[in-house]
Amino acid sequence: MTFPTFVCQNCGGPLAYKAEVPDRPWCCFACPSTYLGNAHLIDYLGANGTQTSDHYSHQWGDGLGFLDFIKKRPAVKSVMPSARLGWDDLFGRIRDRAIRENVSVYDAACGFGGLANELINEQTANYLQYVGADIHRSLDTIRDELPDFDRCGSLVRWDISNPLPIAEKFEYVLCRASLHHTPDPAKSFASLCAMVKPQGTVAISVYNKKSICREASDDALRSVVSRMPVDSAFEVCRQFSDLGKALQKIEEKVVIASDLPLLGISRGEYHVQELIYYYFLKCFYNDEFGDRYSTLVNFDWYHPGFAYRYSPEEIECWFRDNDIEILKRMTIDVQHYFEGIKRHE
Repeated sequence: MTFPTFVCQNCGGPLAYKAEVPDRPWCCFACPSTYLGNAHLIDYLGANGTQTSDHYSHQWGDGLGFLDFIKKRPAVKSVMPSARLGWDDLFGRIRDRAIRENVSVYDAACGFGGLANELINEQTANYLQYVGADIHRSLDTIRDELPDFDRCGSLVRWDISNPLPIAEKFEYVLCRASLHHTPDPAKSFASLCAMVKPQGTVAISVYNKKSICREASDDALRSVVSRMPVDSAFEVCRQFSDLGKALQKIEEKVVIASDLPLLGISRGEYHVQELIYYYFLKCFYNDEFGDRYSTLVNFDWYHPGFAYRYSPEEIECWFRDNDIEILKRMTIDVQHYFEGIKRHE
C-alpha cells in the first residue's frame, strides 16, 4: 500500500479505496465498515457536525474562496500573524527536503489549505507525503486550487482532538493557529504528538493572552456571536470591520503619559484604532483584505465557540508533558509559535 494507510475506526483494519463503490468507496478489509470520500479524501465524520465544523465549512468554503484570494494577492500574507512567526523558515526547510527525498507532513486543522499551498508545488510533489485533516466539509476546495495536490496529498475529514486514524507516523506534525479552537487544546496537542516519529518535528501556533479589557470584551461578544447561525454571524461581524475602518481614518494620536499596568498599556503614542484594537476590542480592518476578508478575520475571532488564549509558560508545559524538546519559540502580540523535536518514542 502507498502512504498513507488509512485504518478503520471500528476495528483498526486497513482501508482500501474502491472506485467501483461510488457512495462509500473507502472499505475496510477486516469488517463491513465503509466511509465517504474520493481517491484523495476520506470522510470519517459523515453527517456528524458541530458548531465548529459548521463555522469552518462556511469560512473555508467556495463562497468566500479565501485560498484563491491569498493566491491572487500574495501581499496579504505579510499582514497575517504567521508571517511574523517561524512558519516561513520551517516551510523552506520542508520544501528543501521534499525536492530530494521522501518527507511526510501532517497538517492538523488544514483549514483553507494555506500550508498545502506553501508546501506543494511541481518540484516538491515527487517526494512530499502530505496529509491534511480538518473537521469542516469544504476540504475538496483545497484540491481544486492546487494543481499538484493529487500527486502527493490526501485529505481527511477528522477531529484533530484525536490521533489521526492512519497506520504511519510523520516527520513533521504542524498545526497553525487552530489548537485553540478545539474543546481541550492540551489533549489535542497530545494527540498531535502521538502522530510524530522519533526525531520528528512538532510545530504549533496558538493565541496569545490579551489585555484584561480586551479579554473581557472579546469573551462577552463571542458569547453572543457564537450562538448565531453562520450567515447571521458573518453579517454581524461586518460591524467590527466597519468600526475598524472608521477608526483608522482618525489621524490624531493618543498620548499615554505613564504605564497603565492594570490595563496592560505601556506609555507612548498610539493611533486610535491601534489602541482600541490591542487593548479593548478586536475590530480588524486592512485595506489589502478589504471589507469582505476583513469581516472574515473578525468572524474567525468572534464566531467559533472555542477560542482559548495562552501564556508562553502554559505552552512550555504542553511540550514538556509530551516529551517534546523545544527548539524555537517566538511570541508576538497576537500569537505564540513553538517548534520542537520528539527525542524518544
